[in-house]
Amino acid sequence: MPTLTYSELRDLASRALARAGASEATARITARALADAEAQGLSSHGMARVAQYATHLRNGRADGRAVPVIARERGGAILVDAQCGLAFPACTLAVDEAIRRARDSGVAFAGVTNSHHFGVAAWHLEPVAAACMVGLAFGNSPAAMPAAGGKRALFGTNPIAAVFPRRASAA
Repeated sequence: MPTLTYSELRDLASRALARAGASEATARITARALADAEAQGLSSHGMARVAQYATHLRNGRADGRAVPVIARERGGAILVDAQCGLAFPACTLAVDEAIRRARDSGVAFAGVTNSHHFGVAAWHLEPVAAACMVGLAFGNSPAAMPAAGGKRALFGTNPIAAVFPRRASAA
């Protein structure tokens, strides 16, 4: 079995997503997130997702050309509309804007709507950690699991992630 370097893996994913209809920017950031997940051993959210995302781009479930926008804002709170595109560009905008607003306001909240599967929740918080800030990420999901003893899916997997600065890393 051939072994690919991280760069080869990321580039392969980027090319596949672009061929399926993603813009260069969307393909690049999505591929980076998937390759990072794979490199961390989180294969369920790594390269295994390329085929799924490509299918969603081809069949219109996700718009590969969508450009996220800030739909609503007030002080330290924003809502980013992903415009039915892949989540990674919208989440990047939300996190970057939340960091900026938290520096101005002391706290910020960012939400993303009209989005798609957002991968490893903690991946989105890496810039927050680099900024020496506290960050929380939450995601919703469709019903995927039944209650104990149940037969019908009722609960979602609803990912949660958190980052907290350490004293030694404070800016």
